[in-house]
Amino acid sequence: MATTQIARPTAVELWAVITKEITGIQLLWETVNGLYFQAQGKQWWDLKDGAPLLVHLTQTALMESLLIRVSRMLDPDATGKFSNLSLKQLVKSEPSIGNDEVNLRAVWDGSDLKTVRDKYLSHNDLSRSMTVNHTLNVPLEPKDIEALRQLTDGLRTLRRNVHPKLAAGNAYLDEGLNVKVKHEVDVLGKSLLGGMLFFDLLPEQPALQDAWAESPWVLRRL
Repeated sequence: MATTQIARPTAVELWAVITKEITGIQLLWETVNGLYFQAQGKQWWDLKDGAPLLVHLTQTALMESLLIRVSRMLDPDATGKFSNLSLKQLVKSEPSIGNDEVNLRAVWDGSDLKTVRDKYLSHNDLSRSMTVNHTLNVPLEPKDIEALRQLTDGLRTLRRNVHPKLAAGNAYLDEGLNVKVKHEVDVLGKSLLGGMLFFDLLPEQPALQDAWAESPWVLRRL
């Protein structure tokens, strides 16, 4: 993530920003994992059948954002004359975390994620665009999803290791975020189930028919 030149920040100042990026990555992963990579009830499959484009585009947007955010953490410390907010930048100020960064980079370098990022997200590769059918989604294979999982887990491990050194005892949310996202995914599933039950019961329940007829959504369509 290139930035304009500023006074060189300390490791503590860098970490305060990087830990927010890790939180964003964690939230994105928990959301996409909860919605798309875990078993779902019939109501979720009904939503996919009824609104497949919306469900697919939402997954694509989440995965692209996740991949870009993870890749920026693995960028070099500088691109040309611009400094990057990345783990390499942090290692320059705090060499003691070098092993944590190396472990993450080994997962990144051993995957095809950089190729996907470069050809599909960072810029439009002309050769690919002219020879391959255009598609809205990036071609992530199961092994790429697993690499993203490992990188997300690795970033969380890095934060647990580094935070006591650089955050002066300040606490941070970790498992609490997982619980919050899981709760909201569960709420979505229950809302979809409630909608299905409502319409299943609607033909035989006059009270529900009256409530439906008087609802603001129906009145706006009249």
